[in-house]
Amino acid sequence: MVGVGVISPFLPLFAELHGANGFWLGMIFAGYGFSRGIIMPVVGKVSDRIGRKVFVTSGLLLYTVITLFYPIAEGVVSLTVLRLFHGFALGMIMPIVVAYVGDFARKGKEAATVSVLNMMFYMGLAVGPLMGGIIDQYYGFDAVFYMIAILGAFNFLIVLFLLPDSRSPAPEKVESFGQFGKLIKHNFIKAVLIIAVITILMMVVFVSFVPSLAEKIDMNTAHIGFLIFLGIFVAGILQVPFGNLADRFDRYGKSFQVCIGITVGMFALLAMPFCPEFPALLVAGAFVGVGTGIAVPALSGIHVEIGQKTGMGTWMGIVQASHSLAFVVTPIIFGLTMDHLGINCVFYLVTMICLFGGLAFYYFVRKRVKDENA
Repeated sequence: MVGVGVISPFLPLFAELHGANGFWLGMIFAGYGFSRGIIMPVVGKVSDRIGRKVFVTSGLLLYTVITLFYPIAEGVVSLTVLRLFHGFALGMIMPIVVAYVGDFARKGKEAATVSVLNMMFYMGLAVGPLMGGIIDQYYGFDAVFYMIAILGAFNFLIVLFLLPDSRSPAPEKVESFGQFGKLIKHNFIKAVLIIAVITILMMVVFVSFVPSLAEKIDMNTAHIGFLIFLGIFVAGILQVPFGNLADRFDRYGKSFQVCIGITVGMFALLAMPFCPEFPALLVAGAFVGVGTGIAVPALSGIHVEIGQKTGMGTWMGIVQASHSLAFVVTPIIFGLTMDHLGINCVFYLVTMICLFGGLAFYYFVRKRVKDENA
């Protein structure tokens, strides 16, 4: 996740050096999400049957090799192709890592267990921009990619020699809605997938478009790196305490916690275009982290509970694919918005989407409660 965090905030600036406008910037990010979304459900489902380690090792190896091609990329088309393959590689890793942890989560401690993993994800993402900004400032942007490749190779060796294999134990009772087509008919599943997309959408906008907003007040890459570091770091350190809190609630209590977090993050994003200076932008970024830190642990606990009924790899693949939908749609829509309406409108639009997504989440959860009480 350090590698992902290093590249994402600075990819817009890197792409602009290759002549990318808002549309192509959106395509570069969307290609990453598109390939992730295709591979994740397949990998998750197959890993339940044949084991998980082969996918993690293969994905890390591919991830490392692809990173070495970024410094020699020429033009926006080659960058888009590289991002497609990078998303494919990460799609072999992410749902499997989450499924590993979900396999061993104890009953009643689902949110607390997965929140530790989430904390490591966010810490990696937080350190990445900070490291990337410093390395770019002193050694140039190509050095950033070489550092990612070294980290990827090191990670590959650790996993190859030290990580035991795992597969999803057959659940005692598998619900009849074990496949996506049947799953999506359930109102609570609709609610969970909608809010999963919203939580990722908020973070994608924060990481991908705050650098363009920050350029308006003459922030350098080190400042941008620290701004994104702070927001993601705050989200990371809040994972464990709010994960422990979420485990005290049933799934509807967890849903309420998710709504609170989304509301905090939404208003923080709305405030960003009105921040005239770097300190104000830092505060707004920190509150994006607070909102994420409240929402994600509760949502993760819900995911594990569902995965225990449907197969952990299968469900986590579906969840990660829904995240990828945000990675696909967000850059294209918001890239075009930036081109035609300006960077401020990106943050107004994400606020509206979060609002309507939150209302849809509330509607489907409430509908499920009514069905149970009928």
